[in-house]
Amino acid sequence: MTVRSAIINIVMIVGLLSSLVGCTKKLDPDETVIIQLRKAGSDLSKPHTIDFYLYFPSESAAEEAATRMRLTGYTVEVKRAAKGDHWLCLGTKQVIPELSTIQAITRDLDGLAKSLHGDYDGWEAKVEK
Repeated sequence: MTVRSAIINIVMIVGLLSSLVGCTKKLDPDETVIIQLRKAGSDLSKPHTIDFYLYFPSESAAEEAATRMRLTGYTVEVKRAAKGDHWLCLGTKQVIPELSTIQAITRDLDGLAKSLHGDYDGWEAKVEK
């Protein structure tokens, strides 16, 4: 066995082991949703109506988040969460679903949620043709 073939074998084995133990790259959740929209035939160059989900332990925290979100152009609804005793702050905004834009929104909303002891739970959008 030559040194070159030994190196190739080692690289192949490391690659196989990495995939078996889960060392493969995991997609960013925002990227995953954008990929799903693209696969469903959505025109990603068009603005989409996007719903962003934030959950809070109290109505007052959810209302405070809603107030801050409205200042940055969101339409917001606050209501009891479907499960448990938390409150949902559902923000809706027209956005072109470009990865860097969505990631920036995710960072902002995650920070907002954490500042009020809540959780940012992601986003969804309908397919736009």
